[in-house]
Amino acid sequence: MKRVFGILSMLSLIVMLSGCAGTCQRMKANGSVVGTTSGDWIVVKQSGGHITDVYKLDNVFVQSEAGSDGWLFVDQNDNATHIGGDMKAIRVSNRKTEIFDSYVEYHMEHDNMTYQEKYNLDKGIK
Repeated sequence: MKRVFGILSMLSLIVMLSGCAGTCQRMKANGSVVGTTSGDWIVVKQSGGHITDVYKLDNVFVQSEAGSDGWLFVDQNDNATHIGGDMKAIRVSNRKTEIFDSYVEYHMEHDNMTYQEKYNLDKGIK
């Protein structure tokens, strides 16, 4: 009986420790222990291998939509935004990092150029 109890204790310890890595990653991504908080984000949307939107978001709440490939957030102009498909969302721990500065805000429907052209223009690259 002691042996069974010892094996069960070891198994529960292994389960707890293996779950810790995932829990720690979720806490870091969400920004807190209790729930998700606002943060700084880079959200990049692509279509056909071309960047169609880049959102540089300051102090917002970005969440993955349950049961979907969609993402929900309120953009800098207070517009509720839902995007899905081929995209990525990066929670930036500090706006003053290289990753945040390596993107420029871009929206294909408003900018009359490609993302690369806007990036070069913004960064002063000829």
